[in-house]
Amino acid sequence: MLQRLSSLTTCQKAATTFLPSSLSLRPILTVQSPHSLPTIQSPQPQPTTTQIRPRSSRSTRGLFDGRDVRFGNNVPFSLKKTRRKWSPNVQHKVLYSEVLDELIKFKVTTGALRSIDKMGGLDNYLLNSKHVKELKTKGVGKEGQGQQVRNRIVQKLKHQERLKREAVER
Repeated sequence: MLQRLSSLTTCQKAATTFLPSSLSLRPILTVQSPHSLPTIQSPQPQPTTTQIRPRSSRSTRGLFDGRDVRFGNNVPFSLKKTRRKWSPNVQHKVLYSEVLDELIKFKVTTGALRSIDKMGGLDNYLLNSKHVKELKTKGVGKEGQGQQVRNRIVQKLKHQERLKREAVER
């Protein structure tokens, strides 16, 4: 691969490096009638759908904040590659939910703990994080622990709103 890249010219390297994969530069031919010549239209970039990476069942059992096991190679000086994996930094923590007014045990990555602090608490994280909502939109058969607690928080908030409306009506 390295020899092949060195044989390319600078322009070819730039084209292979910086060309987005979502753009198709093939011209589109259209034929208007059987007797006319085909006309060439300018290439239109085709929209790409965002593909959600499948999550392991392990990451649905806690708050992993989009992190999961990664795989790669150890590459020593001899360049003999051996397979290895990198596991997320998972901690067992008890977190407090203000809405539910209870302590909940979670398996949490350290990155998720930082995100929880940044978002202002467990409730805000569960309600606003794309990593918790992502499992619901994917249609995963079994929802994760974070999604289950999120559903309980949403039910409690709806119940509190309904009680407030009933109190105002009286």
